[in-house]
Amino acid sequence: MSAHVLVIRDSRQAVAYVTGELDIATAPRIRQALLDAVHRHEQVIIDLDRLDFCDCAGLSALITAQKTARAHSTALTIRNIPPQLARLLRCIPHTLPIELPPRNALPARGFPVVGSG
Repeated sequence: MSAHVLVIRDSRQAVAYVTGELDIATAPRIRQALLDAVHRHEQVIIDLDRLDFCDCAGLSALITAQKTARAHSTALTIRNIPPQLARLLRCIPHTLPIELPPRNALPARGFPVVGSG
């Protein structure tokens, strides 16, 4: 399986929806898409709701995006962390900017509707 990133942008913010498997095979492409968003926007949100798998190379891509965001004064947030990745993050020291869902929130499991008819 592969990973994909759909970036929805406006003039100040980008939301990057990462789907599939973020691993050694897909991490370089996803990393570049995230870095492009960080370089072009004041705020970047990385949404992992549809991420099925993330290995250490994928985690490295997220950390690289975070470090680049800090260097460019871009606000970066990671939201909708899948359980597998949340377990990994509990095992390692990190400073990834994770947005915690509200206590009673249901997972989104989808993409926003962009425009209508």
